[in-house]
Amino acid sequence: MWTYEPFFHNLTNMVNHTLVVSNPPQNGVNAAEVARHLGLTPQEFHGKVGYGVPEIWFADTDAGRVRQTGEVLQALGCKVTVMTSGDLLSVPRRVRVRSFSFTETGFVAHLDGSSLTIAYDLPIVAIYCKPRETGPDLRTAGARRRTSGFMSLRDRIMEVGAGVESEAGDGEGAVPFLDIYVSSGTRPTRITVLQNAVDFSGLGHMEPRAASNMAALVENCEDRFNEATFDRRLEGMRLRLQRSRRASGAEHRRGYSFASPALTELLSSISGDLPNLSQAEFSARLAFLTDRTVH
Repeated sequence: MWTYEPFFHNLTNMVNHTLVVSNPPQNGVNAAEVARHLGLTPQEFHGKVGYGVPEIWFADTDAGRVRQTGEVLQALGCKVTVMTSGDLLSVPRRVRVRSFSFTETGFVAHLDGSSLTIAYDLPIVAIYCKPRETGPDLRTAGARRRTSGFMSLRDRIMEVGAGVESEAGDGEGAVPFLDIYVSSGTRPTRITVLQNAVDFSGLGHMEPRAASNMAALVENCEDRFNEATFDRRLEGMRLRLQRSRRASGAEHRRGYSFASPALTELLSSISGDLPNLSQAEFSARLAFLTDRTVH
């Protein structure tokens, strides 16, 4: 029997916020009017309207004010979803998939000491995250200290482990993953396939590169699940440093963009753990919360 486990346990001093979250892609938006309602210039909003990953656009403790703002933005052509900070905290923890197999009727996820079979006709939500190749500033500290082009086998193992075993931190969370949410009573179960921490032999034919096997897994799941919402908006997303120095001029992150001062302050007021989430994990949570409105 699967039981739901929320991501955070220590919710003391939590401030309840209502959030307006973008649900891209955006088309036909009255950018000048939307920018005014968000306290931005049209130039500052231009980058947001073209950003293909869900992000928080507006937040306040006054739920009525936020819902009214959401309605105004929708009337101006924006695709947005209104949710609460409690929704953000309610996304379940990952259950790691160690290996898998495809049967005639369902996907079998082999976990630590157990397995879960998901029938192909279940209405799942799947989030595929494949960040862009990271630059030197987004590597782990150990990698940044190495200046030569040589990396030992042990270093490679440690480098992979840093990205796989943690869901928070600068430079971590860069490993591609597939989140699958399946309803379990009134609450979802979330299983996660991490590209560098799974046995791909269930594909039958394996390629030498893990990235090719991951792509094959995603395509197989898309082909087999006939009642699924597959979200690829995090494919190709650019990772940002979480603790970066303030950029100058037009490069400064406005509003609640990831790693902006406003977002850090907002997340800290909701839960002390939230600011520690990696960008990929945070964006995947928002993607799920916008996708689940489909069902």
